[in-house]
Amino acid sequence: MSRAEQSRAEQSRAEQSRAEQSRAEVDNGIVSFDKEKDNLIIKGNNLLALHTISHIFSGQVKLIYIDPPYNTGNDGFTYNDKFNHSSWLTFIKNRLEIAKKFLSDEGIIIVQCDDNEQAYLKVLMDDVFGVQNFQGTIVNIVKTEGRRYGSIAKTHEYALVYSLNFEKAKMYEMEIQGKSFQYFDLNGGFDIKDLRNQNTVAFNSTNRPNLRYPFYVNVNDVDENGFMKPKVNSFEGSTEVWATTVEGRESVWRWGREKAERQSDDLVARQSNDGLIRVYVKRRTSTTMPKSFWNETNFLSITGTRELDKLFNKKIFTFPKPEGYLKRIIDIASEPGDLVLDFFMGSATTQAVAMKMHRRFIGIEQMDYTNTVSIPRLQKVMDGEQGGISKDVNWQGGGSFIYVELMPKNMGYLQDIIQAKDLNELKAVYTRMLTGTDTNDPADISFRADLDKIDWSQGFEDNKRLLVKLLDKNGLYYNYSEIDDENVRHLLSDEDYYFNKSFYEGEG
Repeated sequence: MSRAEQSRAEQSRAEQSRAEQSRAEVDNGIVSFDKEKDNLIIKGNNLLALHTISHIFSGQVKLIYIDPPYNTGNDGFTYNDKFNHSSWLTFIKNRLEIAKKFLSDEGIIIVQCDDNEQAYLKVLMDDVFGVQNFQGTIVNIVKTEGRRYGSIAKTHEYALVYSLNFEKAKMYEMEIQGKSFQYFDLNGGFDIKDLRNQNTVAFNSTNRPNLRYPFYVNVNDVDENGFMKPKVNSFEGSTEVWATTVEGRESVWRWGREKAERQSDDLVARQSNDGLIRVYVKRRTSTTMPKSFWNETNFLSITGTRELDKLFNKKIFTFPKPEGYLKRIIDIASEPGDLVLDFFMGSATTQAVAMKMHRRFIGIEQMDYTNTVSIPRLQKVMDGEQGGISKDVNWQGGGSFIYVELMPKNMGYLQDIIQAKDLNELKAVYTRMLTGTDTNDPADISFRADLDKIDWSQGFEDNKRLLVKLLDKNGLYYNYSEIDDENVRHLLSDEDYYFNKSFYEGEG
């Protein structure tokens, strides 16, 4: 971090104190940072911000969720989203490669997209994370009537789900609302699931011979539900039961013989209408595996828009994700206390939901609405606002975050160039770039730049493009390594200086 904006940090601390959940220490106006406890919001270029904090949070993040620009040309984001495919993929690839370093061994990354880039993004993520770590694609209905352009009304978006390590990855089942069980025994309610492995291509007697063995049942000993007790050892008068043969392939069980014998009370057998006896496992859970198709009213785009409009009493952001949708994402990929990262923070839906669900979070955003939408939203969450998922999770307020900004160097000049409206404004920016201001040093000019090429007679657009090329893109922000340089130190308050020391080196 090149600069911490102390007033924002203090503001979040004040809110936190009212919630009686103080986590960070404030000593003589200097905010310290505890990476094990504190939530973090960074304003600045997300690629540079990720590199800035990667050594601090490497291997620490359980869930990364991002909703990047879709390369449609009309996203609600103020990013340069009119990329061609290759430029967009490079833009995303650079960020995914550094983001990968943040994931824990059990970590999951979920990337939102639509038809514009889904196919390209899938191939890219196969390359970055490994095709073997692909967990699945979630299709979410966002507009029931469809988007009315083109020949087919598009109703859905995609979320591509990958893990750092498929074998170690942890995802979680969803609670089934109003769940009731079909059967009961002395241990309570249960449902049944076929013990036979349904995937006979991948699992059969040829490649899993240890899972191919018989059970034995007494067909004359049947309870009120038609269940028999299966045993792995034969007994007098028993009938042998094998996993069925499907298309010439001999099925196998999902349990080995030893487990079946050890947990025989969790098994039942029953004769089906076709005359075959099948073995089932008792399922006592009130959860279910998340499916790949989501179609719920509170996941629609209009729901997210209404939630934010109501929170601010006006239309303030286009197409924010609904809190219910993020709750589902966070539910299936993390547990309370886990760290969640979203480096396309937008209106801070991810961070708001993470706070309400007692996850830690990191949010990164470069746009100015960070201070008009994102931060005020989180402050409302800390005050206990009751929109979105608040009632579902009994949210009463609390929490905290630390807000920091990357300290702009050339970035300030770049933004001035982009926002210039005529040639006179552009000339004024150029003058500031060469001479500096009371609060900013002169711009770092690219060593490839040729100042002699400036010709104001060429007009506004040509010179605007040329000024952008003049700036050294490696100097958009100040680096921490420059913090003790004389020409940088005087730009920092003592509070910002010592926060940086605490953040990077643990110095208080």
